[in-house]
Amino acid sequence: MKNRFLTFILIVLILGIIGGIAYAFIQYVGIDTNNILALVTGTNEVSNETIKPLEPTGSSSNTLLSSSLDVQSANQNTSTTVSSGKYKYYYDQLDSNAKIIYSAVEDNIENLKTGTAKIDFGEQFNNLLNEENGKEKLNVAYQAALDAFGLDYPEVFYIDVTKMVLMIYSTTNIFGTKYEVAIEPSEEGNYLIEGFSSKADVDTALNGLEAIKTDIVNQVANDDIYTKIKRIHNFLVDYIEYDSSMVRENTRNIYGALVEKSVVCEGYAESFKYLLDAIGVPCVEIVGTGTNSAGQTEAHAWNYVMLNNKWYAIDVTWDDPTIIGNGRVPSSTKTRYFLKGETNFNKTHFPSGQVSDGGSIFIYPELSKVDYE
Repeated sequence: MKNRFLTFILIVLILGIIGGIAYAFIQYVGIDTNNILALVTGTNEVSNETIKPLEPTGSSSNTLLSSSLDVQSANQNTSTTVSSGKYKYYYDQLDSNAKIIYSAVEDNIENLKTGTAKIDFGEQFNNLLNEENGKEKLNVAYQAALDAFGLDYPEVFYIDVTKMVLMIYSTTNIFGTKYEVAIEPSEEGNYLIEGFSSKADVDTALNGLEAIKTDIVNQVANDDIYTKIKRIHNFLVDYIEYDSSMVRENTRNIYGALVEKSVVCEGYAESFKYLLDAIGVPCVEIVGTGTNSAGQTEAHAWNYVMLNNKWYAIDVTWDDPTIIGNGRVPSSTKTRYFLKGETNFNKTHFPSGQVSDGGSIFIYPELSKVDYE
């Protein structure tokens, strides 16, 4: 009897030990109190963290600035990804982690129209997040990916990236921590820009833009490349009015430019790229500062365009007569900043390469030294 009792006690102890090990194996909350990222209240099984993209630099707000950044130039023959007619210059400057994020956003363009779609990466970043400073590295990759995507895809104008967050879900057990990552709407619940509340709204806007783009492309279909570029430039100069109020909802995107016909410099530059993408001409949006004839320096955006294997600068905004002066001006004034080389153009334009405050600095194409002739 005594032996049976001892055996029973032994079995209980063994089961207790096994249960303790099993319980330790079950996932538990792991919160790094020294983590610099904002912590979101999680469940009793995982800890959730969120990364929000940085605010755009003054290029989006026309704040007076002075440029203090050294600009790096890419060789003009740098290989650039071209996918389905899309010239993706900035994608190729991303590291492997940022490219994963960029590509996932690109693959979900249709889903993003809802404003609520979640982009799930699963455990793709698990190894990175288990590295020293892994969360900081992912934060940098996330910001760089969104900045590059915004520059390469002006047609995805309906997303407000400040209303998106990169969620990090961590699950910890005795073997370590497992991380899963997803892009989701922030607490606001919808990341569409103001004025758009559904996929139907977005599709209606895109259909209108597509009709305008198709009409322009058809009009220049039989022209040589130089004439196509010039006619599209002239169309935008004549078609758009500069938005001096700078407070309209769509004043910085292609919808404001091509449908509402009133934007600031960013809207001019993005609509120019949008149309040149449609005719297969390499074109990139550039951000930095510009110093006007009155000596005022302000945040600004313009374009570089490749023609005959050389890059030239075009500033559609400053070629708009409403910016240069009142009343009508000679047609030559409308091409003052058309296909210019570095020597002349960079007297007044100072590219920074930085889209968002604290974000990555992108490398721009190397401009031709002289103007196009």
